[in-house]
Amino acid sequence: MSGVRAAAPDDVDLLRLESLHVHFPIRGGFGRAGRVVRAVDGIDLSIRRGEVLGLVGESGSGKTTTGRVIAKLTKQTTGRIVFDGADVSKSWGRHLKAYRRRVGMIFQDPYETLNPKQSIFDFVAEPLVVNKIGNPGDDRRDRVHAALESAGLRPARAFATRFPHELSGGQRQRVVIAGALVLGPELVVADEPVSMLDVSIRTELLRLMLDLRVERGLTYLFITHDLAVVRQIADHVCVMQQGKLVETGSTDDVYDNPRESYTQALLDAIPGGSLLLPPEVA
Repeated sequence: MSGVRAAAPDDVDLLRLESLHVHFPIRGGFGRAGRVVRAVDGIDLSIRRGEVLGLVGESGSGKTTTGRVIAKLTKQTTGRIVFDGADVSKSWGRHLKAYRRRVGMIFQDPYETLNPKQSIFDFVAEPLVVNKIGNPGDDRRDRVHAALESAGLRPARAFATRFPHELSGGQRQRVVIAGALVLGPELVVADEPVSMLDVSIRTELLRLMLDLRVERGLTYLFITHDLAVVRQIADHVCVMQQGKLVETGSTDDVYDNPRESYTQALLDAIPGGSLLLPPEVA
């Protein structure tokens, strides 16, 4: 592969999941007491520093739950989360805050992520306020403006005072990206970050994310059902089915020589001519 995706990640794991389980109890109904949904069922996964790892699967496969556990938005039932060599599985208090400063998350739906009553400045500044980073004056403003401009919203001061309803769908998602960047994370969990946008806007945001990978040294977990997108941006791919990892490998190996029938079925479902990025970029 050529271009941005070919940037070699380090050989050091930034994050590892070890025998991760996430079970949700089934509530109500006759005979359901004690039963659980095994959303994630004993997976082992590692992300090397600097790489883009694609986590793919159908709806309900457990990929979003995995991302939320990594971002500490959902608690694992059992298993370990090891980040930069430290076990953060049971982090709380100041240790949890320190971890969350190093891991950002981009959500799928900017309409649900953004508060319609909150200005763009206040949304992006909120992680700084919660973590007590910077003073309420020039320092915090400069950090917010830098994040907005990194996300392609220039000049930042023209966007900072606006509200979500004043922006296009692509601009809203750029605001969400700015919110994920403002703390200077090392790992970004991107959950279907372009799935709700039209093709031309998807292309712009994928280019942006690839550029940010180089400029900021980011590592990505890119969660999606869209295997055409993953082929173009990911170094490695993990395929999930019913809470389990059924196939892992380099992107080229998984796409060119899938071992599992489930992976082949996902590949067969890719529409023809679905390339979003030109080969020299992808």
